[in-house]
Amino acid sequence: MTQHLFSIPLAAALLVLVAGPALAQAPAGAAADSHSSHHPAATAPSAPQAELSEGEITRWDPRTLRLTLKHGEIKNLEMPPMTMVFRVADAGVVGDLKPGDKVRFRAEQVSGAYHVQRIEKAP
Repeated sequence: MTQHLFSIPLAAALLVLVAGPALAQAPAGAAADSHSSHHPAATAPSAPQAELSEGEITRWDPRTLRLTLKHGEIKNLEMPPMTMVFRVADAGVVGDLKPGDKVRFRAEQVSGAYHVQRIEKAP
């Protein structure tokens, strides 16, 4: 009987030592989780996200996935009009567009490089 009485307090003490810090942090973690990440936004994308810039394809190299555009202002990148080279993820992004085509496009800066995320022939 003495052996059982000694092991119960010892087990309880170990449980408090091991579980105590984890239980103490639970309220802080629960307060930080606002659950907003569990529910998608119910509104449409804001205008700047959907805004397309205008330009003209001056060169397209499907081998290197480099697209040269003479473009107007790119507002989402705060970039003035110029001619520059963009990267694309794959040739499918450009499709059958070719040099000389007037286009509308969405560019983003990814890991320090400018990428065309979406491009379409201008109406």
